[in-house]
Amino acid sequence: MKSLLKLQILLTRKNLNAYLIPKSNFYFSEELMLSEERLKYISNFSGSAGWAIIVSLKNEKSAIFTDGRYKIQVRKEVDDRHFKFFNGGMSEIVSFLNKRKDKLKNIGFDPNLISKTDYDFLNSKLKESKIQLKKVEENLVDAIWNKKPMLKNNKVFKLPVKYAGENSLKKIAKVISTINTYQSYGYILNKPDCLSWLLNVRGSELKYTPVFRALAIIKKNGKILIFSEDKIEKNVFKNNKNIQFYEFKFLKKIINNFVYKTFLIDPKSTPVKIFRMLKKNKNKIIEINCPISERKTIKNIVEQENSQNTHFIDGIAFLKFWKWFESDKDISNMTEEDLSKKIFYYRSLNNMFNGNSFPTISATGKNAAIVHYRYSKNRSSKIKKNELYLLDSGGQYITGTTDVTRTLILGTPTIEMKNFYTYVLKGHLAISNLIFPLFTKGRDIDAIARRDLWKVFKDYDHGTGHGVGFFLNVHEGPISISKNNEYPIQPGMIISNEPGYYKKNHFGIRIENLELVKKVPHNNNYLFFETLTMIPYEKKLIRKSLMSEEEIQQINKYHQDIFNKINKIINRNDQSLKLFL
Repeated sequence: MKSLLKLQILLTRKNLNAYLIPKSNFYFSEELMLSEERLKYISNFSGSAGWAIIVSLKNEKSAIFTDGRYKIQVRKEVDDRHFKFFNGGMSEIVSFLNKRKDKLKNIGFDPNLISKTDYDFLNSKLKESKIQLKKVEENLVDAIWNKKPMLKNNKVFKLPVKYAGENSLKKIAKVISTINTYQSYGYILNKPDCLSWLLNVRGSELKYTPVFRALAIIKKNGKILIFSEDKIEKNVFKNNKNIQFYEFKFLKKIINNFVYKTFLIDPKSTPVKIFRMLKKNKNKIIEINCPISERKTIKNIVEQENSQNTHFIDGIAFLKFWKWFESDKDISNMTEEDLSKKIFYYRSLNNMFNGNSFPTISATGKNAAIVHYRYSKNRSSKIKKNELYLLDSGGQYITGTTDVTRTLILGTPTIEMKNFYTYVLKGHLAISNLIFPLFTKGRDIDAIARRDLWKVFKDYDHGTGHGVGFFLNVHEGPISISKNNEYPIQPGMIISNEPGYYKKNHFGIRIENLELVKKVPHNNNYLFFETLTMIPYEKKLIRKSLMSEEEIQQINKYHQDIFNKINKIINRNDQSLKLFL
């Protein structure tokens, strides 16, 4: 761990006992550029969420914090000779530091990478222990990172209204209305997915998330000042003369022109550095939840229709993959990587396909017990008969975003496999068949998916579902179906439905569809889920004796719906796709 040692030496020179490294960037987005993977560089942990506290003191281990999705993965990737492992987030970090308050007095952090919300929480909880959080302007990981990856050029392009469903000028007008409601001068937006949605543009800088990465100041007069390192073709925004572009180095200078002005910010997505810049400039700050985040989760009618068509296209691609998977006679040479490439190939046959929506989880046997497993390139495991195979994958299409998980098998499953697949399926069906009141929160229905697993004293250590964007983030907040989510589910949202079960060193099972939230036609005070995903379940893994007649009918109806839709368009060469229904 040369990088870890180099950082510890640098911390000692700067009189810092420890240094905070979040799995985040300036935008607090899930997907990072390779040059922003600082947590991975220092610890080798590749999960999508986590923190590290690098301790410079001798005979004291550093710490790494993750959630339940990564409790197996983190121990495989990170050297326990140098790190202690903790399951938890900010509260666990505070606990770790407070227990070591006599040793860890000065804690360094990069103010570009910690949000106002997280900083306030840490500062308040550490005050009694007299632990000092020290702002360090230069990122110390970058300072010791040799041969750091270069930034990728970004091509920003317009998303036509026939896909977006609403003119960007109308969206901007709604944000200005919010600014005026608070009698503010402007809103500082630091969420690339929200900016992309607002301006009806997309980008190519990231591999899986087609966002335009920039910070924007939206003024009450309709002018939008955009700060980005990218060179933007002016014709992309030719219909909006109110948009002005600047390099990031001019941000402070321009904010200085707005002394004493009132700005809205979302503290969860505003770096401490920006907040302090505003305070120093004597700006009044009003903290709100991002109004764009809330609006874009509710898909308009055009987005809903495009999403339905996209899932049909995606379903055909998956069925072609499944046919190939079942019919290949020589599985001894098939690997997890081969299968990942194959599902990508079938999706790429459609000209609307823009790429994967996240790194494909292609996992066989015991690897599938790692919730967010990643195979090693050119060294992935071979597929074996009679082992469960879990494929969690999705596509970014110009017409929408998909995310689906299916657990498949070549050969004969054990009774244990069938039992647990059926328990997971029963929870999945319970969610998809649910009717629930308006303003129900994600936390209120999470337990429904776990009921049958709880009956046999089992559970899964992740949420049941997450919001999904429209040709944007595959994980879209603020909505989720999880134990702590407080946000009300509303018509027009797209949410995943993905309970699972994982037996360490044996197998993993997850079943995932995307669901569109709709009002019940005859009673608008209640909602239901319309399933978007058009892919059958693995019938070889269903144990019918554990299912009710209603559940069996629900599966049959779902399969019949898929059959009716694909039967209209598949050609004679694809007739065998019907065998899965």
